[in-house]
Amino acid sequence: MTTGGGSMRAAGSHFGAQGMHYLTVAMIVLTAALLWWHRYGMVRVLELSADSGHAIEARDDRGDGGISRAELARRDGLDLTCTLAKGAYAWPYCGYHILLGEGESGVDLSVYDRVTIELDHTGPGEHSLRGYIRNFERGFSTVADYRTQKVNEIEFTLPESGAITIPLGLYRSAAWWNSAQHVPLLRTGANIDNATAVELYTGSLSEMGTHRLRLKAVRFEGKWISERELALGLLGAWCVYGALWLSLGMIQYRHQLRREKARVATLTVINRALQLESRQLADQVIRDPLTGALNRQGLRDALVADEESGAHGQFDAVLFIDLDHFKTINDTWGHETGDQVLRQFAATAKAVIRDADKLVRWGGEEFLILCAGIGAGNAAALAQQLCDRLPLLAWPQGLHVTVSIGVADIAGTADIGAAIRRADAALYVAKRNGRNRVERATGEPAPA
Repeated sequence: MTTGGGSMRAAGSHFGAQGMHYLTVAMIVLTAALLWWHRYGMVRVLELSADSGHAIEARDDRGDGGISRAELARRDGLDLTCTLAKGAYAWPYCGYHILLGEGESGVDLSVYDRVTIELDHTGPGEHSLRGYIRNFERGFSTVADYRTQKVNEIEFTLPESGAITIPLGLYRSAAWWNSAQHVPLLRTGANIDNATAVELYTGSLSEMGTHRLRLKAVRFEGKWISERELALGLLGAWCVYGALWLSLGMIQYRHQLRREKARVATLTVINRALQLESRQLADQVIRDPLTGALNRQGLRDALVADEESGAHGQFDAVLFIDLDHFKTINDTWGHETGDQVLRQFAATAKAVIRDADKLVRWGGEEFLILCAGIGAGNAAALAQQLCDRLPLLAWPQGLHVTVSIGVADIAGTADIGAAIRRADAALYVAKRNGRNRVERATGEPAPA
């Protein structure tokens, strides 16, 4: 009986080992198949074209007081004749408005990774386009006022091939819309989870004249399962497999278990490499490409990181800076000279502030400096140092560049937005008092 029992255990062990061998092969095949399918397939597509059934209409700037005119004709694609003309509206435009939803109901475009635009464009000058995704955000947007829908935008130059693929992560919430709608700082991030319309317009610097556009398709593409979800699912499956393997005999299968651990380690290395790449891409998104300063998204991320790190309150003063008569520089010398001035100012400000301080391009010629651990008095001294240095520098076209600065004490308050508004009010006092000066916010003592 002992011999028979031993034989049965041996047979059971052999059967278990053989079954685990088959299961191992099945797991490997399934993992490889899923990875291959995720890499080369598993793609969901939303196509907007003349045949997609979506309402598509022409839009131009006449509703904004302009005199440009757009006319749409349907053939194999969507042919649009756009006559751009200077009128009362400062930024003439015309283009396509593609309706995705009505009222509060839109389409979740956040499940897609990229958008491909196929469009033929003939006409004078550089063929640049502005892409908008309008998003209805419950609790903020209203059906009665179309302007309250968030405007996510991107501007790009159309290649000669007439097709371009853009990662959706490059769309940013429009600064002009945030300002017009008085959007709270923490609500200014891009969001496309309830998109009601996709729009394509001529670029902000498009030359006046007749432009002919032919829209072939706008395609949103993404994976049915995200890379993270797939990795977590595979990892979970392998964990269950490992537990089953251990239950049938850890000693017998130790060598094979080490091999599985090596495979998990390889996935961990890949995941770390992807995280590093993601951080590098995120840094590009949070910085203003012209000046290298943080943009509003970068400021928002810095404040969130400050709070999550447990160092909340390290910023105790804010400087609100405006370049004096900057519009005159643009109007007289052109935007290229204006861009040179902005870059030189940002470089000078970075040289003055400390590593712990944050330089933020707030919009246009407006900048913020968040000062850490020096108080409003020393912050005002730093502002005066910056104000005094600028007139001594050599500027493009021999310009004399000055700034007006408002300083406010954050003083450990939780509402940094209130401090920014007080610094902004102090800035306007500096403007009224003759510019090229520093003013402290009302109610704060002057530095000794």
